[in-house]
Amino acid sequence: MVTDDLLSRLERLARLREAGALSPEEFEQEKMRLMGVLDNGPTIASGPEDNAASARSGEGRKRRWPLVALAGLALLGGSGWALAHRDGRPSSSASGADEAPGPARNAPAANPPPIARPAPSAIRGLPEKEQMDLAFDAVFGPGERAIRVAEDAVYTYAKGKLVWASFGPVLIVEGNGEPYPAGLGTLGIFYLREMPGAKFAETGRWPDAVTGSIMGNPPQWEIRHDILDGLVIESTAGGVWQGYACDAKTLTELTPTGPKPLVTFDSHYDSSGAAEEGGQTYDGTIVNVVRNRSFDVRFEGSQLITQHFVRKGTHYVRMPAADGEESESAIPTC
Repeated sequence: MVTDDLLSRLERLARLREAGALSPEEFEQEKMRLMGVLDNGPTIASGPEDNAASARSGEGRKRRWPLVALAGLALLGGSGWALAHRDGRPSSSASGADEAPGPARNAPAANPPPIARPAPSAIRGLPEKEQMDLAFDAVFGPGERAIRVAEDAVYTYAKGKLVWASFGPVLIVEGNGEPYPAGLGTLGIFYLREMPGAKFAETGRWPDAVTGSIMGNPPQWEIRHDILDGLVIESTAGGVWQGYACDAKTLTELTPTGPKPLVTFDSHYDSSGAAEEGGQTYDGTIVNVVRNRSFDVRFEGSQLITQHFVRKGTHYVRMPAADGEESESAIPTC
């Protein structure tokens, strides 16, 4: 005999099949499992032995009934969970485990917070001259563009360049000093921060960061992107003394905490204006750069010479020559 409870389970299986939570094959399998609790038909007892066997069979079915019922309930609970999650909704099961205190098992994951993006620059889209005017206003304000760095050293700043490092804008300006006595020029470096309203604020200043040439002249300079991952200033400064011309190059890294010198080396020598007979000339150029690691300085002129520099910590050092000896400079100096 089919009980009302078993009929209700069969009806739920049919609804799960109609909803698509069970395939036709799965439905037939589960239905046959539930139908296993029924007799396969009446048994005709022909004698006492048959009646005893029938009684034992009935008792066995009675003992199996709770197990089959529990399996059916577990099956229906799992099918209901599959149907609910197929539609993208949490299960409505009323089992005690699902209603236990604590966070909901099927609660949707919280959305991650949005990634903060830097505000677009209102200054970088301006013409270069307008950017420079804003940078000079932030550093010097109205009036004369001059800074006294010592009691007898005053620099007047004119042209320069605004560069955008990874950590913010940097103003690099050429400073002219007093030519006498043998005063040197400079490069001033000023760190800026972009402010609302399309203007800058100064965050750090190094008015005499890089040494210039004699007669108060600033050095020749350029920005290099190949020496390190960050920006590097290559500056060249020197002068002429009694017919001897000498220059030196300096590499200065622009770090987030300020400009840091990397290395200085003699790069040019010319004695033709002083020697009675001929003279020597050398002119060095940085070549064979391996970013963050090394570079060569190749000298041409009276003799071909190549020096190798490697990075050691925060600086670059000159490597020994082929004979193992290391001199202060590969070329004559003034």
